[in-house]
Amino acid sequence: MGYSKFPDIRRFSWESSKQQSWNTTVQKSASGRIRTMTNQLYPAWTIKASYNALTDEETRQLLGFVAERKGRYEPFLWLDPEDYRATGVTLVNTNGYYQALMNVGGYVEPVEHIEHVTVYVDGVKQADSAYSVEDGAIKFKTAPNGTVTADYTYYWLVHFSEDGITINKIFDNINKASITLAVVR
Repeated sequence: MGYSKFPDIRRFSWESSKQQSWNTTVQKSASGRIRTMTNQLYPAWTIKASYNALTDEETRQLLGFVAERKGRYEPFLWLDPEDYRATGVTLVNTNGYYQALMNVGGYVEPVEHIEHVTVYVDGVKQADSAYSVEDGAIKFKTAPNGTVTADYTYYWLVHFSEDGITINKIFDNINKASITLAVVR
């Protein structure tokens, strides 16, 4: 794997947002008939996160993390404060691997990294020794016969959309910052 995790800073603000885009091409004929097409299998996600009350220590931690990435292009794992937990997800066997998924309002897409995994076969909890977790997939030592479901925490694979960060000092030991992240595929 090799991806770093974003620092565990819990002072996330409600001024944050998620944007989904598809880059859809629309063609309209003379009769008024419309045809649409996209060449994307999954949406492009942009996440804007605001931190309105960072301590000086959290500020240094954030500045160091951005500096280690040298700005924008090195991917890392982001634990979104709202979309991070999957429960009872039915997984499908693909060449011996069961890909973990996130479900956004009924739309599912694969995730890159999972932790805190509990696996069930036909509703029976499996021993941790029965499977291994490899990034965003579960691999059994012996292929199970039955329906595989799982509970887990998932991370988004992202990079910074901007090439740096600005920290605003509000008061003694109170700082403010915003970051913009783009999902990496």
